[in-house]
Amino acid sequence: MLLCGTTFAADYDVSVTRKGSNLYKVDGKEMYVHTRYCYEYVYSEDSMLRMSGSSGKIIFLDEGESCDVKAVFGASDASPGKYDVTVSREDDDWYEVFGTDTFIKTSLCLNLALGESAILKLNAGGFGTLFFIDSDDQCSVDGIYSKLRL
Repeated sequence: MLLCGTTFAADYDVSVTRKGSNLYKVDGKEMYVHTRYCYEYVYSEDSMLRMSGSSGKIIFLDEGESCDVKAVFGASDASPGKYDVTVSREDDDWYEVFGTDTFIKTSLCLNLALGESAILKLNAGGFGTLFFIDSDDQCSVDGIYSKLRL
């Protein structure tokens, strides 16, 4: 028996700015591109985002370089409140909430959490504070993001 599958790929013209290790913000949108081993320091760089499902490649047009994309994230409409979460650091200022496709964007957060218990206190607009229980560290939260399928 022969099984066939079709995967659809799509290209998106975007302008991106590097916001952290392996993290690029799509200019003018609440979207982030999370890459693998990408060292391109760009500011408002015209780029081509080539996606197939939840992974793909980003091509920096002026630089002539490309990087693998782990995922693209869009702003989540998380409700204000206080949440008990378990987080792990994925990259600089980028934490995954265990058991979900939810990620927390922080500012200048140095905690190297790996399955660490925390309290996420969110205000309206997705801003707030992430309190790490075991270390007494706290970090400013810039937003809550979920994986997108493009």
